[in-house]
Amino acid sequence: MRRDQERALIAYQNVATVGDPREREKYRTTVKSLGSEIVRSGLSAALAFLERGKKEPAIVSLLEHLAGSGIPGVPEGCSGAHLPGAIRGLDAGEYMLATREMLALCLWYKRAVDATFED
Repeated sequence: MRRDQERALIAYQNVATVGDPREREKYRTTVKSLGSEIVRSGLSAALAFLERGKKEPAIVSLLEHLAGSGIPGVPEGCSGAHLPGAIRGLDAGEYMLATREMLALCLWYKRAVDATFED
């Protein structure tokens, strides 16, 4: 299986677990803005922004989903609560690779949300 197919599968499986309509709306909004936030501010800053919203179930779900998405440099089994710290601990080369992977994942999460959630 190609890496892009794996990303799509992960995104669709994770998005399907978000059931509550209120959580879905916050999840959708956050997913749709995450990629542009990464480009604008950098991966660490974008994850720090998510980290501040960790009391919201949708944010907690998204962080857990991203942590389990196979981002290079992030230890297997990393929790969503530890994802921002794991990213901040990467060296420059790993950080750049993780940023590219996260941007690719954001695209698939966005597609999955658009295809799965009703308007």
